[in-house]
Amino acid sequence: MDRTTLLAQRLVTQRLTAAPADPVRVVGEALAVQSQDAPMARWSIGMRSAADDGVVSRAVDEGRLVRTHVLRPTWHYVLPEDLRWLLALSAARIERSMGARHRQLRITEAVLERAFAVLRETLTAQGPLTRRQLHPLLPTTGFPEQGQVVGHLLLVAELRELIVSGPSADGQHTYVLMDDLIPTVPERTREDLVRDLTARFFAGHGPASVKELTRWAAVTQAEVRSALGDLGLSSATVDGVELWWDPTAVAEGTRPRRAHLLPTFDEATLTYLAPSWERVPGHPKGDRPPTYARVGGGVVICDLAEVGLWQRRATGATTRVSLDLSPSVTARQRKAIAAEAQRLADFEGRPLELAG
Repeated sequence: MDRTTLLAQRLVTQRLTAAPADPVRVVGEALAVQSQDAPMARWSIGMRSAADDGVVSRAVDEGRLVRTHVLRPTWHYVLPEDLRWLLALSAARIERSMGARHRQLRITEAVLERAFAVLRETLTAQGPLTRRQLHPLLPTTGFPEQGQVVGHLLLVAELRELIVSGPSADGQHTYVLMDDLIPTVPERTREDLVRDLTARFFAGHGPASVKELTRWAAVTQAEVRSALGDLGLSSATVDGVELWWDPTAVAEGTRPRRAHLLPTFDEATLTYLAPSWERVPGHPKGDRPPTYARVGGGVVICDLAEVGLWQRRATGATTRVSLDLSPSVTARQRKAIAAEAQRLADFEGRPLELAG
């Protein structure tokens, strides 16, 4: 396997060039879709399906997709049936990783128990509520920025399987009691959970490396390598890196697309370390490392290379897409990139305003 074959296969595996699928299937195949930038996470799902933003949003509102903190201390979309076992695998390690921050915020176990009691009582009585509605009800710790305290109280309540995101209300996500939405699952050994995680990750992201999986989820390289033995995965070495994938999950490329507007947190950009997309000469970021604070935009991939950056702004009347491309981009490539910008605007149901 050479680099070109590798990058093309990843696009197929991630359904960017394979046949579109229902949004629920897209998320199930990925196992988890990072979603702190929720509008762009929905676009990530939309690129892999034939759905528009309304269809993806309805799947969330109806509980067929769940947005919560899991795998790492950040938001992800997952399927309801996958949430509890993923939390069993990752929640304790995520919470331990935040210990120093919780001490700064003066969040103790006693504070957490008071917060959990408020959440149980309030959500049982009133149903779905937004963070803004819950904010004045939750206990204070004396830390001067209560908003940060509230954010972490809610996060730990998610990790401990008390609450989960519910339907949107006035453009804001709500919280509901997890037991009202998410089915319970039998207790399983950590080895069994790591085995399922490993199988699902390489089926939905391969070819990928063991290091990429341990970066993606709260597991160790030793745990992953122990799980690899009986999964029947294929492997190859590209640029000195051993990569793994599930040969039974390999799809065919049926939607050849030259260009993709990939959000900063898209699984096709965020997952991979190396080998990954190479920048063309004249790229606006030059040799500077990627940054992961860019919301509402991301990178432009064209002909299996990173050719520039894009930014989206929804004005209400239009979807404005601003492009910052390498001067080496050809007229035909620019046409393909513009077509992807139009696809984003169509996904959001607004006329396109293209700049750059």
